[in-house]
Amino acid sequence: MKGIRSHIFTDFSLETTAREAVQLLYAAPNFPEDIQIKVAFLGNETLEQRLSAIEALSTIGASPMPIISARRLTSIADLDSYLTKAIRVAPITEIFLVGGDPAEPKGPLSDSLSVINSNVLNKFSTTINTVGIAGYPEGHPHVKDEVLWKYLKQKNHELLSRGFSVEIATQLSFNIEAIISWIERVRCEGIDAPIRVGIPSPSTLKGLLKFANQCRVSTSIRLLSQYGWKVTSLLGTVEADNFLTLLNYSVRNKDLGDVRLHVYPMGELISAARWAQCKLLTHIC
Repeated sequence: MKGIRSHIFTDFSLETTAREAVQLLYAAPNFPEDIQIKVAFLGNETLEQRLSAIEALSTIGASPMPIISARRLTSIADLDSYLTKAIRVAPITEIFLVGGDPAEPKGPLSDSLSVINSNVLNKFSTTINTVGIAGYPEGHPHVKDEVLWKYLKQKNHELLSRGFSVEIATQLSFNIEAIISWIERVRCEGIDAPIRVGIPSPSTLKGLLKFANQCRVSTSIRLLSQYGWKVTSLLGTVEADNFLTLLNYSVRNKDLGDVRLHVYPMGELISAARWAQCKLLTHIC
């Protein structure tokens, strides 16, 4: 990547569970100021754990971005309560909306668009200025492509009309052609929001394939090799260096707007953070 770096490497975001967030306290001295760290909304973690994670991240100078899982909320009041309490423990300016993993919603909110249309977010517009939404370069196994595009445009329009800035973070993808084609269509649809391309931190091939399956993203050793992922063996470390070189080249040579990176930690948050800091920002490792 040396010598062909661009704005895609000037910023990256991370993601953490509430339980893992405490690990970052030990890595704080090496962190970029105000780094965006998304805090997952998992079914096996409590509200108190998420709030503690948000507060801890804020104390180390990070910018916590709570993820709101629509189908995990039992009521609209739950959404209001979570945001109210999160803002009390940290200066939250960004949130991220997802539908969530449950097949059936636990309350009246079935997807991220229903969260937006509930108008609860309007109450927090003086504090929250950016709302993140998900993108799917390789599609979704349970949602048709035309529906994904319809909802992406609707969510972008509804958020902008309510005075929020929009940021898109993509699902994990290993396919450069699919990513670039998807970003080009996003821009053709008139959406100029910043886009963070989701990539994994270094992992074993076995771990990477398992994570891809959990994310419902298809991949294979052949596909990984085709798009610049260095694959040596099942137990060898798979890194994204060549993949990022190809992505950087494509972004540089096309008018794709603001494109950055979102790093999915592969089980070890501190290692992922240090890898991202080293490879993406300083490039001294």
